[in-house]
Amino acid sequence: MSKDTSAYTYLPQSVKAFPDGEDFTAILEKCGFTETKFDFLSNGIAALYTAVKK
Repeated sequence: MSKDTSAYTYLPQSVKAFPDGEDFTAILEKCGFTETKFDFLSNGIAALYTAVKK
């Protein structure tokens, strides 16, 4: 952990930019993954994505 708080300023921006839920599974499917699914955890604080690539 850095004591320089500016080292972490990118975090909120990257969270906002990351596609979530069905938007992210659609990207996975475009990349050739199947059986894509997601579960939001901890009241939406985190998400678990699973997919299969053969």
